Amino acid sequence: MCTQERQKDTTLVCIPSYEVLQEIEGCLNLSHDCCFVSPSPQVVEILKWRGFQHVMGLGVNEEFIDHRHHLNKVIVFENHFFDTLTMMRIIHNSTSAPIIVVTMTPGYPVRLYQSIGARYVVYTKSRNVSFFFK
Repeated sequence: MCTQERQKDTTLVCIPSYEVLQEIEGCLNLSHDCCFVSPSPQVVEILKWRGFQHVMGLGVNEEFIDHRHHLNKVIVFENHFFDTLTMMRIIHNSTSAPIIVVTMTPGYPVRLYQSIGARYVVYTKSRNVSFFFK
């Protein structure tokens, strides 16, 4: 019989750009059990410099995220819809955890996000999103 110690549930946080990181940086805390992924090398470098352990970069031709965590949810901060579309494709190839898209763009309907795999869509004018990390 093979037994393995149960891993803690982890939240995958997708930060598409430095601008989005600046907006949510005050909500990020080392005590949160999060794994971060970003296509921006600058975001990856800053998160590692701040002391976050689980930070991964995404290359242009990535098909999936090679993570070793049990993900309980995925939070995708949207900067541009087409970047979100690419990110959602990669996430779907990597996990079945529910996906929450956080956007400041009210122009796209919820059904559009749901059609690309989002379980929830949060439209907000504030980036005070610390409640997502609890």
